[in-house]
Amino acid sequence: MEKDFGNFQGILIVGLGLIGGSLALSLKEESFKGRIYGLDLSKDRVETGLRLKVIEEGFRSYEEVPWENVDLVIISTPVKTFDTVAKTLKKFIKEETIVSDVGSVKGDVVIRLQEILKPNLFVGVHPIAGTEKEGIENARPGLFKRARLILTPVKDNREEVRRVQKLWEDLGSLPEIMDPHLHDFVFASVSHLPHAIAFALVNSLIELSKEFNIDLFKYPGAGFKDFTRIAASSPTVWKDIFLENKENLLKTIDVFISSLNKLKDAIDREDEESIIRILSESREKRLSLEN
Repeated sequence: MEKDFGNFQGILIVGLGLIGGSLALSLKEESFKGRIYGLDLSKDRVETGLRLKVIEEGFRSYEEVPWENVDLVIISTPVKTFDTVAKTLKKFIKEETIVSDVGSVKGDVVIRLQEILKPNLFVGVHPIAGTEKEGIENARPGLFKRARLILTPVKDNREEVRRVQKLWEDLGSLPEIMDPHLHDFVFASVSHLPHAIAFALVNSLIELSKEFNIDLFKYPGAGFKDFTRIAASSPTVWKDIFLENKENLLKTIDVFISSLNKLKDAIDREDEESIIRILSESREKRLSLEN
């Protein structure tokens, strides 16, 4: 199928971090013919984006943007800023401009943004891709290739949703439509909980190092480093995700604590059969992910 990137002519990316920068680079790599604009409050990020030729024009204020040339805005800032960004965008965007995002939380967020932006359409998007690094200087072309992509539209505007979906398909993503509240439960379980555990595990070693007066961080092997890699992610970004998806995350943390307590109890009782059963079930399920 021919690549038309949803027939968008001018894309403004608000927030020049890893994901926003990688989106711009990916568009360039795939020969997007339109203009790619970037907006960020950070002078350094705008200048870096221009120097690395990630964006063609960069701005630090909304007033500077050539809004007549923008038909798609993608919000790529921490999720707690979305409402403020949307309210500001509403003052400037054309009637036909579509607004989207790349955030990790949907649920009530997309409903609020649709209400703020109406009659403009908001199309929630979550690319399941990224690294623990942040900043446009770490942007990677091709980050979204063969990566799952979740769209969570709250209105049945099929043509506009189709255009946004086509943009991501032409970048190599694998899109699917999902209810925004179901999305938040799913990704609280498979993404937000693992991040919370990784942060907590590192914090546990900080506390143990203090208690026993030994720097335990001198000794971790590859397993610990692999498991806790995501604890190097942006605290600001993940603070917002944890709070915006609070109820789902708390449920998943409770289930994790229960699972950990079952293993703890089996170890305490030296119940070898229970330990083997718990570890075997986990091992088999993990191995199934390789298929």
